[in-house]
Amino acid sequence: MFVVVSVRASQEHFHGYLSRFLTEADVGLYVGNLSKVVVERLWERISSVPTSGAVTMIFSDPSREQGFNVVSVGDSARTAVDIDGVTVIAGLPGRATQKLYNSR
Repeated sequence: MFVVVSVRASQEHFHGYLSRFLTEADVGLYVGNLSKVVVERLWERISSVPTSGAVTMIFSDPSREQGFNVVSVGDSARTAVDIDGVTVIAGLPGRATQKLYNSR
């Protein structure tokens, strides 16, 4: 199954761990083709590591309507919400207002 992992603000050893399984296409962006068991165990490890940033994993999932699934952990401005089998990315309330005031 195809996997994409986006990592933001994490420790260096965590990047090294992901590089064992995936190819770093850009800074903090990892891609690869892994078995279902490896993806599940990789996500268990990712979600158990404390991070001040955020990690998002997108992987192929033929059981879902869109053919993929999105899971994330950490401090992110967006969250994946499942609505009747369709994944929708939702922004956190007030985030746009906060960005507007911070840019002034």
